[in-house]
Amino acid sequence: MKLGIDLATLAKAVNGRLLKGNPAARFDEFVTDTRRLRAGDFFWALKGASYDAHDFLPQTVPVGVSGWLAREDAAGAAKELPPAVVTVKDTLKALQDLAAWHRQRWQIPLVAITGSNGKSTTKEMLRSIFSAAGETCSNAGNLNNQFGLPLSLLELGGAHKFGVFELGASRRGDIKEIGEVARPTVGIITNIGPSHLQYFGSLETIFDTKTELASCLAPGGTLVYNYDDRYLSRLNGRDLKKLTFGRDPGADLRIMDSDHLHLEYCDKLHEIRLPHAGGHNYYNAAAAAAAALASGLDFHAITQGLENYTPPPMRLQEFKLGGALIILDAYNANPQSMASALKELCAKDKPLYVMLGDMKELGQHSAHYHRDLGAALAHTCAERVFLAGPEMKPAVEAYLAAGGNAVVYAETLDGWIDEARDLIKTGRGSFLIKASRSMKFERILEGLQ
Repeated sequence: MKLGIDLATLAKAVNGRLLKGNPAARFDEFVTDTRRLRAGDFFWALKGASYDAHDFLPQTVPVGVSGWLAREDAAGAAKELPPAVVTVKDTLKALQDLAAWHRQRWQIPLVAITGSNGKSTTKEMLRSIFSAAGETCSNAGNLNNQFGLPLSLLELGGAHKFGVFELGASRRGDIKEIGEVARPTVGIITNIGPSHLQYFGSLETIFDTKTELASCLAPGGTLVYNYDDRYLSRLNGRDLKKLTFGRDPGADLRIMDSDHLHLEYCDKLHEIRLPHAGGHNYYNAAAAAAAALASGLDFHAITQGLENYTPPPMRLQEFKLGGALIILDAYNANPQSMASALKELCAKDKPLYVMLGDMKELGQHSAHYHRDLGAALAHTCAERVFLAGPEMKPAVEAYLAAGGNAVVYAETLDGWIDEARDLIKTGRGSFLIKASRSMKFERILEGLQ
């Protein structure tokens, strides 16, 4: 972060008041974590779900901080102030205001991505495409929420030619809140599926939330979305600038079935040798390609970027372990991504082994979707199915009821982890390892790599 502004500009950008300090004093960056504070740092006090940084303001003065951005009441009650103080009514809103102001300083193609599945992979694919054409700014890890997205946008600088940012949501209004901060020139909606249902309640609410992105586009902006998705197809009749992708003949950018990824656009066919292929990644690649086209790039840059793409860790990550093929997808799990991962596995060399853990955040719908998963597993050609977690119990019942006879179940991963490792050590077959993040299924591979 290198903002290159002064305190007067900061106060104006966040609709705040410079309570103390020299208006012309330089303001480049700030720290939000008191554990990282050093003398000379500017401290931005944020209130989280389980803490309020304003409670620690008195402890920052002895450290020698250069200033605060703090809530009006907290600064007013402080017995001692640092050299500079900017006050606001809401420090999170102020962070978003500063990010929105800063984003407008850089008139570059900027893409925001949301959807139930594939956001991170699509982001990394598009970042690879953009990086082939110029320096690209993007959010790292899970910095995609009300706090993380503005912090990521504040990393934009004069050297950047492109921006690509993932937007996360857990309730209605989340996409609108941070989408209006980003004001993307291109917005991508990958798909609509049963992800985070515990918070959203229904697929209709997920659709309403994800499509909030359409109203956040910069003037003249383009919405890119999955034409094949039964929910997103409702957008076809909306009066907005759009570029669609999918296998359906009606899609602007068509995925053509082949041994390699072929994309048809404006009656021309383009072959891309995606390093990590498969139907699931074909959709992510098509979304990234469509956004690149909407951002003014050509298929030369798209092909170069996609063919150099490296997947994020633990997201349909394929590698060899001895003679065994491992598909590690332990970053997240929901019904849609489970179905895609199983489809990928079925195309691999036999024997096939499935090692699955709970799909979290499905709320009252959890048993239903786990039962569906169990029934589907009974009709795969997996030689053995390992399931772990309390929410997997309905999957086991459905698997047995559908005629499956090769399941190993335990309440926790430790119940069968040794047996799973022994199978992998044989060096035979293909293994799908997938669960929600909290299950930490990457532990299966500890000591084997």
